[in-house]
Amino acid sequence: MNKNQPIGIFDSGLGGLTVLKALQEKLPNESFVYIGDTAHVPYGNKSQKAIINYTKTLSNFLIEDHNVKMIIVACNTASSIALKSLQRAYKIPIIDVISPIQSLLLENNQIKRIGIIGTHNTVKSKAYNKLLLSINPKLKIFSQACPLFVPIIEEGLENHQITKIISGEYLDPLIYKKIEALILGCTHYPILKKNIKSFLPASIKIFDSAETLSIHTKKYLINNSLISSSSNHATHLFITDESDHFNRFACHILNNQFSTISSIQLF
Repeated sequence: MNKNQPIGIFDSGLGGLTVLKALQEKLPNESFVYIGDTAHVPYGNKSQKAIINYTKTLSNFLIEDHNVKMIIVACNTASSIALKSLQRAYKIPIIDVISPIQSLLLENNQIKRIGIIGTHNTVKSKAYNKLLLSINPKLKIFSQACPLFVPIIEEGLENHQITKIISGEYLDPLIYKKIEALILGCTHYPILKKNIKSFLPASIKIFDSAETLSIHTKKYLINNSLISSSSNHATHLFITDESDHFNRFACHILNNQFSTISSIQLF
């Protein structure tokens, strides 16, 4: 494996761009190939079989067409449902967005009550619960599915009044449970981070999976001698269905730090 090969990233849509941005900042010499499955977004209400099939198609594209050195699953739903299937199917490293959160918990071991927000599938999988309880069985964990957050973000309504109303509906039950930290269990959600923060007491810590994943990925690359030393790097974006929202968010979130954006048919 050549350390200067690109890193592959996939997500159900545009949420994973928050992960890509964090990775670009942490790993300025790396090249990236990102694919957003805009033809099937959101994954949160799809069957497990469909999600596994989608993720294998996206992984094949990244490996066979772009020769990536590793794949980052920048989607909590896919991480919770398809990760083991992907790791069995491919030989290259595959890093999910859920596992790195354990380092945050170890660094904040005084926290005893944690809230988790995510899609229906992520919450139903209990992937975060299993991970967190394996570290500290005494933790009190409270999960809240937030199915409207992804379509709100995909439609560009993150600053709309409806977002404030929905945020209150989702977050009030967790505040009532006296949580001490909140895990944003979907890579879309950092786009709503300011909105979410405004509803929470200042004492509640917010754990952003995009930032945590970027730190974990950098450590992995360094420890395995895979970090790029190339000055000739680029970021290429792909989507599986045309999306004006994706294009606008890519320009906004990444501050135009990408070379190309293309729509392709994989399904």
